[in-house]
Amino acid sequence: MFSKNDPQPKSGSFESLFGKSIEIKGTVKSKGSLRIEGAVEGSVETEGDVTISESALLNASLKANNATVAGTVNGNITCSGRLELYPSARVKGDIIAAMFAVSEGAVFEGHAQVKEAAKTAQSEAKPKS
Repeated sequence: MFSKNDPQPKSGSFESLFGKSIEIKGTVKSKGSLRIEGAVEGSVETEGDVTISESALLNASLKANNATVAGTVNGNITCSGRLELYPSARVKGDIIAAMFAVSEGAVFEGHAQVKEAAKTAQSEAKPKS
């Protein structure tokens, strides 16, 4: 289920799994943590953490507490905590986070704001045209 380079969640560290064969169009809202391996078009909002696996494709905005990205995200990302881009990550959009880590090999195209109070800045991320 997990490839060698994918972020490896601890057992029980995510509440919902959107597998590789799942395609969602619309808004995903959750209070718990998510792992996305499939495709999402629209927006993803959670009070928990999000893991975007290497196989995932998001044409969506993303709001979460913490996010780990190994796949492709075309949209703005707002994290009240930490955002980490793994070497396989491809992100096109603006980022607001309290902490931002980029691994060698990751691709990021957009503007980044690292703010102590990123939670209050969630409304500042404007949709990418």
